[in-house]
Amino acid sequence: MRVIRNRISREDGVAAVEFAIILPVLALILFGVLEFGRVWSQYQVFQGAAREGARCAAVKATDFSDCNILTSVNQAAAPYDPQDPIAIQIAGAPAPDGCTDATQGEDVQVSWTQPLRITIPFWNDVTVNSNISAVFRCE
Repeated sequence: MRVIRNRISREDGVAAVEFAIILPVLALILFGVLEFGRVWSQYQVFQGAAREGARCAAVKATDFSDCNILTSVNQAAAPYDPQDPIAIQIAGAPAPDGCTDATQGEDVQVSWTQPLRITIPFWNDVTVNSNISAVFRCE
């Protein structure tokens, strides 16, 4: 009788079973946090690229500025690729060449919609469309 009671009260392997139950949840949380950080970093890079493009467009009217707006955006977004089309607007009207002498004091906006893909193992992939934009005043 004592042998049967010892076998029933033993807890060998309980920790392994509990770990096997909780491991998928921990993995989802870990990979979710890492993936969110990666996508947030990518979003920040695109925001910086939009600011760089808007800065370039804002100083386009000055004599010493020879920057290309789309090239500035692409170089600042490296190693990522911004989604086309990139809209350049001054006071709500398209202005693909940036600011001119006639538009000094107006706001120039560089913007586009960027899909950001969140990929978590053992979960469905999610694509979030983020509006990336930056505004500077024409100089």
